[in-house]
Amino acid sequence: KAEILTHSKPQVDVIVIGAGLAGAAVAHSLALRGWQVQVLDKADALGAGASGLPAGLFATHVSPDNNVLSRITRDGVRATVQRAQELLKHGLEWQVSHLLEHRYAGKRQLPEDSLWPAAGHEWSTQASELQKQASGLNQSTPALWHGIAGWIQTQALVKAQLGHRNIRLSTQSAVAKLISRNNQWQCLDATGLVIAQAPQVIIASAYDGQFLIDSVELQTQECPRPHLPATALRGQVSLGPMSLLPVQLRNKLPEFPVNGHGSYIGNLQAISADMKEPYWIVGSSFQRNDFDLQTREADQLTNRQQWAELMPEFQDDILHIDLEKTSSWAAIRMALPDRLPAVGEFAHPEFKGLNVCTGMGARGISWSVLCGELLAAHLNHEPLPMAASLAKLMAASRFG
Repeated sequence: KAEILTHSKPQVDVIVIGAGLAGAAVAHSLALRGWQVQVLDKADALGAGASGLPAGLFATHVSPDNNVLSRITRDGVRATVQRAQELLKHGLEWQVSHLLEHRYAGKRQLPEDSLWPAAGHEWSTQASELQKQASGLNQSTPALWHGIAGWIQTQALVKAQLGHRNIRLSTQSAVAKLISRNNQWQCLDATGLVIAQAPQVIIASAYDGQFLIDSVELQTQECPRPHLPATALRGQVSLGPMSLLPVQLRNKLPEFPVNGHGSYIGNLQAISADMKEPYWIVGSSFQRNDFDLQTREADQLTNRQQWAELMPEFQDDILHIDLEKTSSWAAIRMALPDRLPAVGEFAHPEFKGLNVCTGMGARGISWSVLCGELLAAHLNHEPLPMAASLAKLMAASRFG
């Protein structure tokens, strides 16, 4: 009998539905605290959804009044940097590379005077003339320099977080229905077969989350069912090898990323089989409630035009890039009306033990680790990793 126990699978404490940035982050945060985590994902392999982005940016958000979005994003960037330092290879899979932000039409103004003390300038400050010049901007163009910002190879972060010994990953595991029974949540497939069960379930499957919330059969109709008023955001990026770029452009492009209306990251090291040499990535396009995952030539043209506008002094060379030799990638992100994520348990009494970690829009890299730590802190009754007043604004209970 003892031998059977030794070789049996450990008790599952929590099921995480979704193996993207959000799911991987919360699974890792719980695994670090000793939880036995089972992660379910409907795809055949990692990176099938928006978290399959080849590479993306982590960067703060600037506002004249240092608003909620700005403060939460700084907390998120801190958490992302800490986790990347623990799990990833700097310079290969991620880098604090700094970042220049082209302030289109003067947007994203820094707070003034006491609202932005000296410590704030370590995060964001006015870009110098040399930094603007290196980024393809003229000296009079408004621009910010973000000192604590950089890029991450997205799938490397997902894979590293899911590699914890307390996490069991099951791909090709599509959950069609959730049932609460005897203080356990059961995950059923389309045939009604129970594929996993645990006392706690976390939905981290972005736009598909509402489908699972709707699958729960309620015993009473006194309380409205929780509802996440999600907006689907389709985005397509363009990418290609550095060697594809005209030599004169390649020699001028900065070592650091540039963003504003779209973004540019260059000299990324190839870590996947389909990219054999250092590459660049630009984008993305932006379409609301568009679910088409086929990449489009029109979006390639849009991305190239955005890149030219992002770096106007380099636009002639950028507009001559041969798009026939570039690649593209598209995915759907999910955002909520107040632009903040939804984290934690709903207020509805019949959803006790069901949590969500979703609604990060285009800020998954900057926010996912913070959201994972926040949810883990709630479940472990720990001090929160951010100001309670900000955490309250992210609570899933605001949606039912």
